[in-house]
Amino acid sequence: MKVLGLITEYNPFHNGHLYHLKESLKVTNSTHSIAVMSGNFLQRGEPALLHKWARAKMAVMGGVDLVLELPTVYACSTAEHFAFGSVKLLDATGVVNSLCFGSEEGNLKGLQLISSLLINPPKEFNIFLQEYLKMGISFPAARENALKDFFQKDNKLTPEELLKINHLIKNPNNILSIEYLKGLKTINSSITPHTILRIKAGYHSTDISSNIASATAIREHLKGLGALDELRNVIPSTTYSILEDSFKQKIGPIFSHHYQQSIMTLIRRSATSSLSRIYDVNEGLENKIKQCGLSTNGMSNLINSIKSKRYPLTRIQRILMHLLLDITRDDFNELHQQGGPQYIRVLAFNEKGRELLKLMKEKATLPIINKINQYEPQNEYASKMLAIDIRATDIYSLGIDNPNFSTYQLDFTQSPFYCHS
Repeated sequence: MKVLGLITEYNPFHNGHLYHLKESLKVTNSTHSIAVMSGNFLQRGEPALLHKWARAKMAVMGGVDLVLELPTVYACSTAEHFAFGSVKLLDATGVVNSLCFGSEEGNLKGLQLISSLLINPPKEFNIFLQEYLKMGISFPAARENALKDFFQKDNKLTPEELLKINHLIKNPNNILSIEYLKGLKTINSSITPHTILRIKAGYHSTDISSNIASATAIREHLKGLGALDELRNVIPSTTYSILEDSFKQKIGPIFSHHYQQSIMTLIRRSATSSLSRIYDVNEGLENKIKQCGLSTNGMSNLINSIKSKRYPLTRIQRILMHLLLDITRDDFNELHQQGGPQYIRVLAFNEKGRELLKLMKEKATLPIINKINQYEPQNEYASKMLAIDIRATDIYSLGIDNPNFSTYQLDFTQSPFYCHS
């Protein structure tokens, strides 16, 4: 048995994901696959289009053997923490041999070079970084500029290699790739990294005219009340059926604006000092959040009035989701200091997934959860991490129109999906 690991959101599972799965299995010569998937709130600070069990079902129906949930504190976090939590979870299964991720050039060597530098940054790099941060730009932008300056001054790369490195640094998919490699090295994992070239649709592309479209394009189409039928060409038939059935049952699609009233209420009723406790709020940003919460209406207006060069859109989106879910800076730091995810939670599996779970019972370094009412947390940190996951689902369900979903604690009533065929 050779096991492929994937780090995903599947929001929703589309043809590009299917291509990535098939190519990754080929490249790594794997017989089985495990996907770590974000739950109901995602890395870019948005709620998922559909709840986590529906998206996990899409993945297994699309060919993934086992889907595990990435705890909320890592799923809705910076690229660095999202990647670390995901890699740590795959490593904790004890069965994953390879990790394969998409990148813009399929250039593992360049990505490895950057990740190694960022794990043990030289003094010169840190000087460049601090200079850019003093200019008031965001940390990702400052790091990008500092990397370019360092490699330019280091003078160990040819002009052609330097051009390739600069291109690698810029792309959002490559940024995540670098963080995956950093995560593997940080925990000294035996998992072998691989990368494959992404095809056609870019990370932020909004085109749905070809057979490969980005998840962003699909969501924007649905957000603009576009017909589901127009997406047949870009998603597998199984994904289409799950979306169609879910929309008929009024359990999606879900977007940030479904929670805008709750978020605006929380900002207006909270003292500025309380906002300062929220995870990723610092440098007095709580004052601007409070001011903009009082002077604007609606999610889009709120985000646009808070964001700046220093605090880009995705960071503001994440902060607002942390506020909604009541995830404080102390919460995250306390949990992260324990070394990552505290459990392995199963969302969906097929027959090969059963084989993986059987092997994981022998080799995993964390407890495996199939049903949370049968799980006794092994320590206070596991209990707190799980409580945040449950709270996230309970709040997410408030955006669902169907009362059968919006009035029950889904974490206690939904079982992992099992695909028989």
